[in-house]
Amino acid sequence: MRGLAALLVALSLVAREAHGRGGGPLPGLTAAEVAQFKEGFDAFRINISRDLGLGPAYNMASCYPCHGHPALGGQSTKTVTRFGRLEGSVFSPLDSAGGSLLQQKAITSECVEAVPAAANVVIQRNATSALGAGLIEAIPDQQIIDRATAELAENAARAGRVAMVTGVSDGLPHVGRFGWKAQGALLVDFVGQAMVDELGFTNALFPVEEAPNGDQALLARCDAVPDPEDRMDFLGKVTLLLRFLSPPPQPTRVNDTTRRGETVFNAIGCGFCHAVGYTAVSSNPAINSQRVDLYSDLLLHDIGTGDGIAQGAARGNEFRTPPLWLVRGSHPYLHDGRARSVAEAIEAHQGQALDVRIAYDALPPSDQNAIQKFLRAR
Repeated sequence: MRGLAALLVALSLVAREAHGRGGGPLPGLTAAEVAQFKEGFDAFRINISRDLGLGPAYNMASCYPCHGHPALGGQSTKTVTRFGRLEGSVFSPLDSAGGSLLQQKAITSECVEAVPAAANVVIQRNATSALGAGLIEAIPDQQIIDRATAELAENAARAGRVAMVTGVSDGLPHVGRFGWKAQGALLVDFVGQAMVDELGFTNALFPVEEAPNGDQALLARCDAVPDPEDRMDFLGKVTLLLRFLSPPPQPTRVNDTTRRGETVFNAIGCGFCHAVGYTAVSSNPAINSQRVDLYSDLLLHDIGTGDGIAQGAARGNEFRTPPLWLVRGSHPYLHDGRARSVAEAIEAHQGQALDVRIAYDALPPSDQNAIQKFLRAR
């Protein structure tokens, strides 16, 4: 077993060396956990076939195309489409028409979905990174709640909101922390939801197939694999992969300019939302007591970039503060990739972040450049 563990660790280190940006297992895992990481790695990259249960409508046949840059578990420039109907301040995901996520591919042409005519909100979203997901999952709810309380006391106009969600796997309330809208709290739930939404691959947590555009008769004609379709414990394997996946490595290009950039970043208020200082709590020694400096408070804010889609506890104008611990590997920026540079992403900040963006605009060009270099070095 020691020989196997050593081999797997060596292979993962080679992969990390090649990527230079993470994608390997957490340090300190046991030999058994490294083996589980490898099993999850294989599942993450496998193409789910039609015979295994792909579809009938889906976005990708594998996890890796959307979560492979700059390393395993990262993100990509691929987008998904969400839609719904907004009347006044009331948003409907158009569940009966297959909303709010559009599956863009299908195993047969008759199963291909289309944005329904009733939709008046249609947006694109990039995938979010899963690097360090196990550390994020292990942040106690109370730490995030305490952060929200502290923000409210410090500056109510900028304060974020906690996104409370109910766990699918345990039926208990949790603080949301995954996804653009902080709609997920537990990794197993988030993986299970992604399986059925993105792969059309039903599982123990989500055993009911989603009908193309809500058409049950069409589903009956298109889908021949009995539910739940996950007979290889894809759910369990990928969940463990993400739980054991290392965070992005610390930046190596640290110099006087990037250090000054971080100082100015915090001085003008960017660190109010893009905060550091959470600590993981877990029964697993490789996770427990680890600092989780993801540069996000994991709270919901309105900074003027909302996409109109209400999801989970998030309103249409709100997003979870995006982590900044891998800016260098997440180009283009913002939820839909509209910002082609760090500078463009900063300039998009409005709403609760308007005063901070105004403070940034008032900085001398040398300080603005230092902030951008600090971020690009992460």
